[in-house]
Formats: sequence, C-alpha cells, structure tokens
Amino acid sequence: MGYEFELQDRIFQIHPAPRPGGIDLVIDAQRVRADLRPGSEPGRWRIDLDGVEEDVWIASQGDVHFIHLRGRVHRVRAVNALERARRAAEPAGGSEILTAPMPGVVVEILVEKGAEVEAGQLLMTIESMKLQTPILAPEAARVEEVCLSVAASFEQGAALVRLAREEPVEADGASGGESR
Repeated sequence: MGYEFELQDRIFQIHPAPRPGGIDLVIDAQRVRADLRPGSEPGRWRIDLDGVEEDVWIASQGDVHFIHLRGRVHRVRAVNALERARRAAEPAGGSEILTAPMPGVVVEILVEKGAEVEAGQLLMTIESMKLQTPILAPEAARVEEVCLSVAASFEQGAALVRLAREEPVEADGASGGESR
C-alpha cells in the first residue's frame, strides 16, 4: 500500500517495505533504508538514511509535519487523495484563508493588503517550538488581509492571511463577471 505526501508543492508516492529492525521506503521508485529513533530531548530524533545518521527535529500537528533537517525546515503533509481530487475540481475564484498549522508567533511579514502574489511566494514566517515555518501562497492571488502583525502570538487554526483567488477566464478572454 502506498501513501502520498506533499513536500515543497510536489506530491510524492511513498511505499513502505518492512524489513527486520526497520523499514525501507520506496520514494518515486528509489529505495531508501530508513530508521528513526527518539533523540535526547522532546521533538529531537535520530534518523539513519542509507547508513548516514543525523539529528532531526520534528513537530507535528495532525497530518502536517515540520521537519528541521540540515538547517532547513520542511513542511510535509500527508495527502488525502480524495480531498486532493475534490479541491482540484473546485471552481476558481473566491477567497482562501491561510491558517496556523500550530500555535506560535509571527516572525516576519513580507506582503501587505492588495499585493499580487504568485504560487509558492513567501507571505510570512512563523515560529513554533523554536522552528521557523514559511507560509507560502498556494496559488496566484491577491492579498485581501494580513490578519496578524509581527510578534503577534496565535493559536492553532488562527487566520494568518486571507487571499482572493482570481476569477476564471472564459475561452473568449472575458472574466466570469458582469460586462460594463
């Protein structure tokens, strides 16, 4: 049985292959020997990938995992294939509120109300459990509201940024709105 995970806006297929004393992962057709053991403090782990052992810090909230490895924070999300298909079928347009995946504090804000942003653009940086997490635009949009200020504390699920998605463009180039 395989699983899907999203990392840096890409979906990866992962197939676990149990072995005595650990597990091998087949990620996009490449086999990796992987072992993960608790470290010396909460959130700290020791990971062994193909014989190379390193420290890794992991903070999880539901199906989202923030993994700090080699000086970088990676946001890894378990993907529900049915939910992904439902979202792909949604019409364009409307607004989307980006919410906090875990409690924390705002470290940096890089956009302001009215700004046009591209998919993957860094909107703000938050910090939780000493790990900084980038908040990225999921798609091209316009910033309708930046809901918090720098140094503001927030709880999980708090609104961070509200984006207005573009209206669909019809085949003749006209938008779905009224003509003037």
